[in-house]
Amino acid sequence: MKKIIVWVGVGIMSALLVSCASSGKYKKLETDYNSLQERYNGLQAGYSACREQAAQAEKEKADLLAREQQNKATYEQLMSQLQKEVSEGQVTISQYEDKLTVNVAEKIFFDSGSAELKSGGKEMLGKVGHIVKGLNDKVIRVEGHTDNVPISKSLRATYPTNWELSAARATTVVRFLQEFTGVPPEMLMAGAFGEYRPIAPNDTPANKQKNRRIEIVLQKRDILKRTEAPLAPAPKEKPEQ
Repeated sequence: MKKIIVWVGVGIMSALLVSCASSGKYKKLETDYNSLQERYNGLQAGYSACREQAAQAEKEKADLLAREQQNKATYEQLMSQLQKEVSEGQVTISQYEDKLTVNVAEKIFFDSGSAELKSGGKEMLGKVGHIVKGLNDKVIRVEGHTDNVPISKSLRATYPTNWELSAARATTVVRFLQEFTGVPPEMLMAGAFGEYRPIAPNDTPANKQKNRRIEIVLQKRDILKRTEAPLAPAPKEKPEQ
């Protein structure tokens, strides 16, 4: 009888040991499975992120190609419409990445010391405005530049320095583009650089003439979004007493 009890005890202990071993294996398998599942989830997330990045890169590539094609078409239109001025050396048109610049000699637009547009300048601006007014993804920045010759005494009451003269000229061009060619005002900017952005040394009459210019610069419109400050909230009206 004692032998039977002993063997039963041994059997129970063996079963318990097998059960414990099985339980340990199960827990290890469960741990391994959870670890693999975490790795899989991580790889899946990484794969999804890579796909999104690839899709975004393709979109940016397509957008860049579209902008390049548009810039090329605009460049060709301007060259075609302004071929006389370009051939005479009074206008140069250059393109760099997303920026297209029309560099116009002062004498086309203005007489010396004046910010009043000449008839030939109006005619040329009409051509430019007709081409650029539909480029809704662009901002048109008009820059006024002068040489380093000081303003004459007779004009200082109107333009104390070259800053004021270059600003008045840029503003005149902007207003003409808006009022007479229909360019939307939100596309336009006026800037003045006076004598401080020369493209040639001011050491000869020919070089000074190069520096007296108006530059019409076309750039991506989102450049404004990157530089604009948030609008201040409107002041609260005080209640009437």
